[in-house]
Amino acid sequence: METRQLKYFVAVAEELHFGRAAKRLYISQPPLSQQIMKFEDELGVKLFKRNKRSVELTAAGKSFLEDARTVLRSIERAQDNLEAFITGEGGRLSLGYIGPSLETTFADIVREYKTAYPGVQFVLNEMFTNDQLKAVRTGTIDAGIVRLFQHDVSDLESIMFHKESYALVLPTGHKFSEQKSVDVSELSGEPLIFFPRESQPLLYDEWMRVFNDCGFIPNIVQEAGTKAAALALAAAQIGISIVPESLARRNQQGVFFKKMTGDYPTLELHVIYRKGESFAALDNFLKIVEKWADKEKTIII
Repeated sequence: METRQLKYFVAVAEELHFGRAAKRLYISQPPLSQQIMKFEDELGVKLFKRNKRSVELTAAGKSFLEDARTVLRSIERAQDNLEAFITGEGGRLSLGYIGPSLETTFADIVREYKTAYPGVQFVLNEMFTNDQLKAVRTGTIDAGIVRLFQHDVSDLESIMFHKESYALVLPTGHKFSEQKSVDVSELSGEPLIFFPRESQPLLYDEWMRVFNDCGFIPNIVQEAGTKAAALALAAAQIGISIVPESLARRNQQGVFFKKMTGDYPTLELHVIYRKGESFAALDNFLKIVEKWADKEKTIII
């Protein structure tokens, strides 16, 4: 059974006239009649009752008509879906991201992509950086938004689209409130809210080195797995925290932000994806990422 045969059958069944059906199909009548007869022979059943004056569907033809229409609609949808996938107007894009990226231009990138390609099934998964690296390598996700720090990504492609510094988030009334900036060395003895080592072990160890170089061991009084938790805990007077500068966008009650000085790591966000990976939905997303990377502006507190 061929798609062409189904189209011929449906055309005749709907027109109930071989001449009109042939005109609709842009073929001549004799070949259409021959194709219908051949189709009936292949199926082993008569689909039409016909004489010199009329054409009618048999009971078998009436039963077969809806199934034929359903099959043709499915084929048309499959063709449309394939065309949409090829052009990037459809298909699926699975993306991992770290929570703090939503405070950066990543949110703008997502908004622009969703507006430009509404037909794409865009799946977002919040994941730690190390989990994303594994997921990209295994193909579980198509790409990831990660914070890279001494990670080996030589087997992957990466695009840096955001770079910023860190700031201090302090509870209202803190002694640093009158200072223009705070040096890392001044954090000695301060109750510190810090991220757990398992979330970013390399970055965690680098911060410990920074504190050690300043001559002190940090007084970590509370761990916070998210930046939102760090802000809330600072507002609750639990301690102070080190957060990305972009968090200054938040209007969090009970806290204020201070610029930090000193020798400490910067925060870089990258898009990572498998080498050689290329399909339209991903390619279109990467073009938008590169555009935003070109005009990235760091927030100044």
